[in-house]
Amino acid sequence: MKNILISTILLMLTIPLLAEDWLTIYNNDLSLVRNRFELELVEGRQDINYSDITSRIDPASVIVTGNGIRIAEQNYEYDLAGKWQIMAKYLDREVLVITKDQSRLTGILKFYSDNSIGIIEKGTDRLLVISESETQWIQLAELPENFYTKPTLHWNIIASKKGKHPVQMSYLTGGFSWDVTYNTVWDEKTLQFNSWVTINNTSGKAFNDVNLKLIAGDINQVYSGYYKERKGLISYTAGMAQEELAPSFDEKAFHDFHMYTLDQKVSFANNQTKQLELYPSKNIKAYSEYEYPTYATKIKSMIKFKNTAENGAGMPLPKGIIKVYKQDSDGNLEFIGEDSINHTSKNEEVSINTGTPFDLIASTRLKEQTQISKYITESLIQVTLRNNSDTNKTIKVTHQLSPNTRIVEADYKYTKDNNDKVTFSIDVAPDKEIVWTFRQRSE
Repeated sequence: MKNILISTILLMLTIPLLAEDWLTIYNNDLSLVRNRFELELVEGRQDINYSDITSRIDPASVIVTGNGIRIAEQNYEYDLAGKWQIMAKYLDREVLVITKDQSRLTGILKFYSDNSIGIIEKGTDRLLVISESETQWIQLAELPENFYTKPTLHWNIIASKKGKHPVQMSYLTGGFSWDVTYNTVWDEKTLQFNSWVTINNTSGKAFNDVNLKLIAGDINQVYSGYYKERKGLISYTAGMAQEELAPSFDEKAFHDFHMYTLDQKVSFANNQTKQLELYPSKNIKAYSEYEYPTYATKIKSMIKFKNTAENGAGMPLPKGIIKVYKQDSDGNLEFIGEDSINHTSKNEEVSINTGTPFDLIASTRLKEQTQISKYITESLIQVTLRNNSDTNKTIKVTHQLSPNTRIVEADYKYTKDNNDKVTFSIDVAPDKEIVWTFRQRSE
C-alpha cells in the first residue's frame, strides 16, 4: 500500500502546468502530437507516471526534452486495468471467494478462466475448481501494483534540482484522420466551390485548445503491425464549426507536401467528428462534356476545370470527394453526382464524373481483324453513338493506343496527346444514331 500511495503522489505531480499542445495530422492514420508542460520534480532520480497521451501512441517515437532533466528509462504501460488483468496479477496470491450460497473459500489463486476459478484451499491444500457462474464476488488483499486505468508512460527521471522543470514531448500516434469534401453548385459555366475539412478523433484522448496543422501528401511509412494491433472501435458524434469569427487555414508548401495551419486554436473530444472550412467560397470557371472511352459500357457526364488562378482556383486541392448540386426550374438545389479526386496541385486539370446521361447510348465492337504480315495486324473498330434527347449533343470518344499502334484510317478527325490517347469529337443530332469506324495498325 505504501508503494501505491507514493505512485499516486507522483502521478499527481505530473499535472501539466502552463500546458500547450500542437497537433499535426497527416493522411493514412498518422499524426504528430507535441506537448509543452512543466513537471514538479525533486532533485535526483524519481519515477513519474504520465498518462496524458493517446491510446494509439507509438512508444518508439517518443522524444522528451527539457533543461536539467534526463529520462533514464521509459516504459509504456498499456495492459489496462480490468477484471482479467487484475486477476492475472493475483496468480499465486491469496484470495477470498464468496459464492452465491454465501460460502467463503480462501486459498491461493492458481488459474482464472472464462468458466471457472481454481484455488488451493487454505488449511487443506485441496484444489477447488469454482464455477464462475456460481461466484458472487472475489476479495483481494490489496490493489495490485502496476495498476493503470489508461495508457501510461512510466519514466525514471533524473533531475538536476528540485522545482518546476519545463518539458517538451513529441510522439507519433494513430487515431486521427482528415479528409476534404468539396460542395459545389453548377450553373453550366461556373462551379460555386466550397471546401470542408472533416477531422475524426478516435485516438483515445481529448485535445483542448490545440494548435492544428494538416499535411496533404503521401508520407512513406514502415508498418510494423503496431497500429493494426492497437486500433479500437470507432464511433462518431457530430461537431460543426461555428461561423462567428470562423477559423481559416493558411496554406503553404512544406517539403514535398502542402501544409494547412489553422489560425485559431481548436478542441477535439475523443470519438468526435469536427468540420472546418478549408478555403473561402470560390467561383471557378468550368465546362461540361460527354466522354466515352471505347469499349466502355456507358457514356460519362463530365465537369472539368483547370486549377489556375485565371479560372478562379489556383490552390492545391487535397484528395477528397467533390459533390455537385444544380438548381432546378423551381429554384431548388438538387444533387446531380459526386466523384473523388487525388491530391491535385495548381495548373492541373480536375475532372468530375457526375454520372451517366440518361438519353445517350454508346457501344464499341471489333468489326474485323486482319493479319497483314507476321508482325503487322490491322483492326477495324466500330463505334455506335445514339442521342435520344431533343437537343444536339457532342460526345468525346477516346481511344487508348499502345506504343506500337497507330490509326491509319478514320471516318472522323481526331487529336492525339503525349500519352497516345486519341480523341474524336462527334456531334450527334437529336433522335439520331451515328455508326462510324476507324482502323488501327499494330506493328
